[in-house]
Amino acid sequence: MQEKIINWFKKNWILISIIVFTIAVRIYYFILVNNQPLWYDEALYLNIARRFAFGINYTFPPVRPILFSLINAFFLRIIDNEFLPRLFMLLLSVASVLGVYLFGKELYNKKVGLIASFLTSIFYLNLFFTYRLLVDMPSLTFFVFSGFLFLKYFKTNSNKVLYLATCVIAIGTLLKLSTAFILPAILIYALITGGFKFFKRKEIWMAFLIFILILSPYIIWGYFEFGGFVLTQAVSRVASKDPFVGFSLMKNYLIMFPTYFSWILLATFIFGIASMYKVFLYFDHLIKGDEKLKRDLFLLLILVIPFVLVSFLIGHNENRYLITIFPTIFLISSSFIMVAYNSIRKRTKLLAVIFLIGLLVFTAGFQLMATDSLIKIKLGSYLEVKEAGVWLKQNSDVSDVIATKSRPQIKYYSEREVIGLLETKEEFEATLTPNTKFFMLSIFENHPEWAYTYPIEKNLTVIQAYVNQENQPLLIIYELK
Repeated sequence: MQEKIINWFKKNWILISIIVFTIAVRIYYFILVNNQPLWYDEALYLNIARRFAFGINYTFPPVRPILFSLINAFFLRIIDNEFLPRLFMLLLSVASVLGVYLFGKELYNKKVGLIASFLTSIFYLNLFFTYRLLVDMPSLTFFVFSGFLFLKYFKTNSNKVLYLATCVIAIGTLLKLSTAFILPAILIYALITGGFKFFKRKEIWMAFLIFILILSPYIIWGYFEFGGFVLTQAVSRVASKDPFVGFSLMKNYLIMFPTYFSWILLATFIFGIASMYKVFLYFDHLIKGDEKLKRDLFLLLILVIPFVLVSFLIGHNENRYLITIFPTIFLISSSFIMVAYNSIRKRTKLLAVIFLIGLLVFTAGFQLMATDSLIKIKLGSYLEVKEAGVWLKQNSDVSDVIATKSRPQIKYYSEREVIGLLETKEEFEATLTPNTKFFMLSIFENHPEWAYTYPIEKNLTVIQAYVNQENQPLLIIYELK
């Protein structure tokens, strides 16, 4: 037994080294960001968690799935701070690296899996969102494992693997609805490679039933919470009403795309994509079952379909919305890197090793510098909002109400009721009660025009203010009479 364990470590020492490196880098930044202020969406998810954990009064829109907050509610019952939720995110981030390795090994071979997992471990967006209590990192992890399991099912026709893949993607969907964007890609792949007869298999309908059953508690709860079908309500809330906006958003993503990588990694991806031309040129061979063409088709679909759906179903650009497609990009890049390595190795092994190590070291340097810069620049963002929330908790009664645009953060840090600053002064004043004691303005959110003159108009008294180094106000709290 001991000899088997030793042999396994000898065979997998590179993977173990990558995982150890992954954990070490993440622990370093975990310690650095442990007390960083929460962003708007982060505070919103934790307020939902507190609702489930402690029964606080908190309403939220249907676009926010609740599984992430339910998990965090369990953590908050143990320790009522962000430590355990942040640790959970770190573990998911490490798991995503292992998932990419398994995916790459199943698609190509162990070497491609190792390179792709290393690229995933150092990618600056992955690292940055490891330390934000948002649903993007959980979505990435479940997207990767579901892709790996669906691929394994197509190779083995194992019902157990299919059902496991279905469970994984269903849980991922409950964490973030757009995780399910992989499903249309899987269905198109099944239709192309298996024809309509594929959908006559009993296990496919059983998998569909499992997916619905896992989602059904959320759908039922959403009906009573929001008064309708929660999934369509979520889509209608975030999707643009103008279908042509999707083309503009897609163009914006493509323009931003080169900024995510060093030039050499971008080049490997472009050459990797170009090498997949046979999928279109020899489509008849693909239909007949050519395994390499089927592999390339699978990768192209889980890259392109989620990208298109993100562009058309989410009505604004944010780089985190694309986070699930990057593992596919790293897999394609890694496959070309190995093609280049093997080509050089035929001439000289030393030059091939220098090429591979040089490429990975250069890429790691680029990504880790970007990570360090981004995390440290954003480390203190919204600090004044956090400090204001803490101050309000210490200087208010439990029954007091605060008027602010930073509603989730102030709710979280102050543990007081909050109301928003509505579009018109008349609408806002209609929401006031005798318990509304504080009026807050800041540079951190977009305020309606009337809000800036309201303190002067009502002769409100400044009771707390936060300024920058030039003594310019960043956030002001007024006493609301």
